[in-house]
Amino acid sequence: MTRPAARRKPPAASAAAARKAAITARSSAKRQPAKSAPTAERYPIGKGRKALKGISIYMHPLAKDVLDEIARKQGRTVQDLGLEALNLLFERYGEKPIA
Repeated sequence: MTRPAARRKPPAASAAAARKAAITARSSAKRQPAKSAPTAERYPIGKGRKALKGISIYMHPLAKDVLDEIARKQGRTVQDLGLEALNLLFERYGEKPIA
């Protein structure tokens, strides 16, 4: 048994489009075009861990032991050594050391 055409609900996609059109008509805000990705020079670097991105690397357990030993001997953290290594890698490939 089917419903008569007049009593059928509109498809969800057209209902969503109608809601969006109604909201846009009432709103005075205009949609801004998407901005291009910021470059490293213009991108503000915030404070704390929230402004950073995490990465993970997998290495042989012996390599991790050597890394830990170097950090201990130098009185630094593995994080500091990793950032130093990234800066050296960036310089090798002609980039600015920004890590």
